[in-house]
Amino acid sequence: MGKTLHVLIAVFFTSFGWSQNLKLPTGDTLRVSQIAQKQDLSQLNVLQFDFDENGYLWAGTEDGLNRFNGYNMYTYSQGTDETSGLTDDHIRGLLYRNDTLWLGTNTHAVQAYIPSQNKFLHYRDHEKITADPSLSFAHGIYEVNSKYLLAATLKNCILIDRKSGGITTLPLPNPAANDYVLGLINHSEENIWLGTYFNGILKLDLQKMTIEDMPQFNTLDNNPVHAFQKSAANEVLIGTQKGLFKYSFSSEELQLIGQPEQESGIRCFFDWNENYYLLGGTKGIKFLNKQTYNIKPVVLAGFEKEVFSPVEILQVKQDAGGGVWMGSQGKGMFYYHPARQKFTPQRIELKNEPEKDFISIFNFLREGETLWMATAIGYVKHDMRADTYELYRTNKLGYTLVKDSQGQIWGGGFDLGLEKYNRKKDLFKDVTPLTGIPDRDVAEIIPLSKDSIWVSTWASGIYSVDPQTFEAHQVKINGRDIHRSRASFISEDGTIWLGADDGLYRISGSETRKYTHKSGSEGSLSNDRVFSITQDENNNLWIGTAQGLNKLDLQTDEITSYLEQPGLPNDFIYGVLADNNNDIWVSTNRGLSKFDRETETFTNFTEQDGLQNNEFNGKAAYKDSLGYLYFGGMNGYNKFHADSIPVNTHAGRTIIEEVELFGTPIERNVIYTDTLSFEHDENVITFKFTALNFLLPQKNNYQFKMLGFDKDWRPVTKERSTTYTNLNPGTYTFLVKGSNNDLKWGAPDSLVLTIRAPWYKTVWFRAFAILFFLLLITGVYLYRYNLKKAENLRLHKMVEGRTAELRKTNNDLSKAMHLAKEQKNNIAFLMQELNHRVKNNLQLIASLLDIQKETIQDESARNNLQAAQNRLFTIAAIHDLLGAKKPGENFKLDEFVSSLARELVSFMDEGVHLDFNLEVLKVHKKCITPLGIIINELVTNTLKHAFPGNRNNKKIEISLSREGELIRLDYKDNGIGIPDNFKDENSLGFNLVENLARQLKGHLEILKVPEGAHIVILFKC
Repeated sequence: MGKTLHVLIAVFFTSFGWSQNLKLPTGDTLRVSQIAQKQDLSQLNVLQFDFDENGYLWAGTEDGLNRFNGYNMYTYSQGTDETSGLTDDHIRGLLYRNDTLWLGTNTHAVQAYIPSQNKFLHYRDHEKITADPSLSFAHGIYEVNSKYLLAATLKNCILIDRKSGGITTLPLPNPAANDYVLGLINHSEENIWLGTYFNGILKLDLQKMTIEDMPQFNTLDNNPVHAFQKSAANEVLIGTQKGLFKYSFSSEELQLIGQPEQESGIRCFFDWNENYYLLGGTKGIKFLNKQTYNIKPVVLAGFEKEVFSPVEILQVKQDAGGGVWMGSQGKGMFYYHPARQKFTPQRIELKNEPEKDFISIFNFLREGETLWMATAIGYVKHDMRADTYELYRTNKLGYTLVKDSQGQIWGGGFDLGLEKYNRKKDLFKDVTPLTGIPDRDVAEIIPLSKDSIWVSTWASGIYSVDPQTFEAHQVKINGRDIHRSRASFISEDGTIWLGADDGLYRISGSETRKYTHKSGSEGSLSNDRVFSITQDENNNLWIGTAQGLNKLDLQTDEITSYLEQPGLPNDFIYGVLADNNNDIWVSTNRGLSKFDRETETFTNFTEQDGLQNNEFNGKAAYKDSLGYLYFGGMNGYNKFHADSIPVNTHAGRTIIEEVELFGTPIERNVIYTDTLSFEHDENVITFKFTALNFLLPQKNNYQFKMLGFDKDWRPVTKERSTTYTNLNPGTYTFLVKGSNNDLKWGAPDSLVLTIRAPWYKTVWFRAFAILFFLLLITGVYLYRYNLKKAENLRLHKMVEGRTAELRKTNNDLSKAMHLAKEQKNNIAFLMQELNHRVKNNLQLIASLLDIQKETIQDESARNNLQAAQNRLFTIAAIHDLLGAKKPGENFKLDEFVSSLARELVSFMDEGVHLDFNLEVLKVHKKCITPLGIIINELVTNTLKHAFPGNRNNKKIEISLSREGELIRLDYKDNGIGIPDNFKDENSLGFNLVENLARQLKGHLEILKVPEGAHIVILFKC
């Protein structure tokens, strides 16, 4: 069955469910839609119709079989193929059951059409039918029970076994030339009553398989019996060509109801609700009271005001969405839905008034059961209980009506000025001359207090008028006059809002703020011309302008605009009201629209929904204390309560009906198809779809997306087709969902679409290519493996030869390394011995110098020997230090300087106090020797020359620090200082220090200090 939903529509569905919710029409008119040539109905005589499980309407006419989707008919006509298609266009009978459409044709007997298979079955060649030519003339198709269907033919009945499809023919008793069955009713499981054209009522006995005469109904002979309806009073109603009869099962009496000449031609019954039956017949439709059997005639009328009466109604059924369908003789079909007429248009009915049909309304005011209206010809008072209208004719346009806090009614309009209603005299009096207001065009009246009402004029600004004395003075807003202020609203806190042609004014005490339209700026009014103002329960102000609806959030002062593109039917907003559900209603030039704040969607209503007209008027929007909304326009007004508007809750199935390839429909039964496949170059595909909602289908909306191509649902549209181009090879799923006229969305329909890849992109080709590539790689690998194996064998032999050579070389190297290790140990021993001998020799030389010094009396020679001895001591200390360090190891300069200085002082003069301020520094060993000699020379020079006479408190201070990349050595003592001419004395020690400083890439500087000596050496190491 593919996509078919196996939802069977019960035979007598029309007697239950939705039908119980149908109400009688107001007045004598049932508003319907006509389905005729405009919807491509093949012919206007619709003899029988039914619905399939998808929700399609099938109608049989005298010129073809029709399937209706709400927009147009798809017609099956007699074709050239007499074996597989429809063989007779004249369809007299039609019944849909279990995926089979049974047809009774005029000359080709019974046919059956199976939609899921798009296949016709024919019985004309059956041996029983060919044996009796009268069996080829089929009329109605009826359901007998769960086992049989009955096809009415001339002089006979054909029983069709619903399971096997086999047939049994049963002749009518004593048939006239053109007698046939017109209808039936189940008297019991085995006894079926048949209504006939000439022989009244017959009995079909399913046990005996016979059709027998019923004498109790002989009075109905020659009176075509079309329909039966069982009632709750153990009675059956019988519709005949000559009237309506009632048969009592208990008394077995047959009784005529009503007057035959008035109630003749009853063709069908429909159970309308718990109180009424709908009768269809040759004189139109009527309602029959189930208790009293009183009959009420009803005419059919469309919203185009065309009245279809009398119309011969042949059949009435109800669809799954609650709509009632009527098949007619010569007028096509009619469709009624209880949720269609959402509003009831009301006209001002005035006796002897030539303009009573089109009186334009501009303002409303309700007092109890009295509704006041300002109209184009004056004021109108409507008594809502008596449903009467009274005109206070002025022949001038009344524009505004208000009631002040004292209960006084005020009116105004164009060339009317300001008028006050006198209740005792029941008239309006012009009080404009008493106020002195120069402008007689009054656009708005605003009661502020018992002492003041504001009167807004068209061209002279706003005036404050005392209701008692009529004294008036002009009101300036921001120091100027405000013209054409036609809309106002007063908040609970006393804030006055005024709408004019130049924007919206907010007046709170002495402060006034103006809201206007700023081009290209978000958060401003969409247009400066303000026509209506109201407030909702969420502290939002709603403003209707000449171009769009605006919401002003009074807490954040932000403005949001709603224009025609997002959903409004028209940008020109005349009236704005908030209903008791806090939804917003607006009137426009193209109908009414309701804005749902939660979903932020608009629901639009037009004249088809029962509006007075699509065009409404400015200021003609009013909400009374009971929550009723009033909107006036060019042809009357609409009064309604938001909670009483009927809603169509049945969305209907959305079905993909057709798929086109490059603009040509494919030859597939797409409705019952789950998947489609196309070649890679067949990628321009059009989908056509429909939502089976028959109530105002032009208001249906659609959304669709292609899984695998679209990231999200496409925008809502009314279009019923879409085209995808250049789809890449792959698998996609097309989804489409539809809404009904009241934006109730149904479940989506889906179709899986496969675009096959070209041969070079197919899986088998890719698998072959991969396999070939793997084989190629394997061959190359084996070839290279064999080459490598041969090469490895050759190399193996070379390695074995080289290995032998390497073994010999390794042995020789081992011996050489062993010998080198012995030599290294010997060298280390010799170096150790050499260092020891150098150290001993240095100590020996120092001792010899010390002995020599003691034997020399010359002071200068002694000093020279002492200097040499010191230098030799320093060199010995450095030698020890270098000998103790590992190769490449750095030296801690601070430790070296402090240790050397202490040893020198200890060696020469223990009475000198040493102070160190040494930064921790590490230097290379190449710096140690020159630095050691420099320290030696400086300390020796201090000990020799700085402290003559063996003075006390002798002190030497040595500092080390780093300055960038240089090392700074500060040497200080508190001796007698350095003489100015010491360089002239050709001092060997100073020259040595200066040369060593240059060797360290530095320089020496002698600083002048008050006491002692201060030498600075900067060097790089």
